[in-house]
Amino acid sequence: MDAAVGGFDTVEQYRRYLAGLGRFRAAVDGALQHVIWPAGWRFRPTALAKTLEEDAIDLNLSFPEDLDPDMDLSDDSALLGALYVLEGSTLGARVLRQRAAALGLDETFGARHLAVMSKDIAQWQSFLLLLDDVQTFDVERAAASANAVFAFALQCFESDVFVAQ
Repeated sequence: MDAAVGGFDTVEQYRRYLAGLGRFRAAVDGALQHVIWPAGWRFRPTALAKTLEEDAIDLNLSFPEDLDPDMDLSDDSALLGALYVLEGSTLGARVLRQRAAALGLDETFGARHLAVMSKDIAQWQSFLLLLDDVQTFDVERAAASANAVFAFALQCFESDVFVAQ
């Protein structure tokens, strides 16, 4: 995944990163809106699609809206596997935020999503607490779901679709 995201030493490289992440999160955040959350779970993932749209507008990008992540989020283990990927991505956001800042992008222009993702580690810690507290957990089911989310992310980042407005 790191190779697909790549480094961004130029604004054009950053735009490609933003296009891939925007496609990915628009689809996944949309799928998560249809999840029936298990009783007792107070944790909810941080939605990024709207913030990514704002960043895209700053950089004259648009994201196709017809991507289907084709993920099964119907049971707790599969949902936790997917959330592991999404919440885990916030851990690298601090580094990406520094790279974006070097390009003149920040929480007010072009890198809002990175500011949201890197604001604190409490969300990740809340997710880990949820993992510890879950009563029934099928690690193979969670791993399969995480792998499906990673595969979809790769598809979004490796797509040739790059739309300038």
